[in-house]
Amino acid sequence: MTLPSRSSSGTVLRPALRHLPRDSAFVQRRIGQFQQHLAAAFDRCAPPRSAEPRLALDRAELERLTSFAAAGDHLSLSAAVNQKRRLGQSHQQICLVVLTAVARRLGEWWDEDRCGFVEVTLGMLVLHQLLRELGPGLRRGRIDHPGRIALMLPLPGDQHSFGIAMVAEFFRAAGWQVSQDGGRGLRGLLRRVGEKWFGLVALSCSVKARLAELPQTIAAIRAHALNPHIAIMVGGPALAGNPALAASCGADATATDAAEALQRAERLVALMPLEP
Repeated sequence: MTLPSRSSSGTVLRPALRHLPRDSAFVQRRIGQFQQHLAAAFDRCAPPRSAEPRLALDRAELERLTSFAAAGDHLSLSAAVNQKRRLGQSHQQICLVVLTAVARRLGEWWDEDRCGFVEVTLGMLVLHQLLRELGPGLRRGRIDHPGRIALMLPLPGDQHSFGIAMVAEFFRAAGWQVSQDGGRGLRGLLRRVGEKWFGLVALSCSVKARLAELPQTIAAIRAHALNPHIAIMVGGPALAGNPALAASCGADATATDAAEALQRAERLVALMPLEP
């Protein structure tokens, strides 16, 4: 695929690609993990479902929007999103239907050998930017409980953040204050929870091989947290279909989707002794 070259006005997002790894095994591993992350992030960790009907994309439109993403064409994809808003689709619908479908299709394009590492990287950059732009339109709540302050991020070292970023936006819409800056690695995460009071830490794990790290990570968070009663939730592809893993690694809760996660998080902080 030939990528368009445009000005630096923001029309096309292009990272510094000359330093991307050339090792094909590395690329396959990264994209394979990316595909696994997407499947679970949207099938099992999707944000709370809206009561409004979801208007699915037809195949031709999905291909067109995915081509915009793969080319890093933020301007064209944003124009398509704005057209849907003018037709009455809410920010929530667009996140749940359009961004989700495009992200999935990017993964399918990789499987079909229709795009490579560069196109997926550009696509994720565009989707992240659109999610940030749509985020304010999702928000309708307010913080009315001091415990509704959360840190949400992948397990330190896990590179997959788009799914949890979308979940975080929907938590914000419910009135939570959500931070996604966990510092660099486990040390940065422990420093973060030791410096700021959080009611909840939510971690996602996308690779089963890393589940063994969760008990130690959770124990370390509890030992360093400024909030001695901090609640910890875990989720992601590695725990899908086996909720007992959450309890076995020391977490307070897990959930099959973000609607359930939000309900459980509300219950956890409602009973928490608050000493921010």
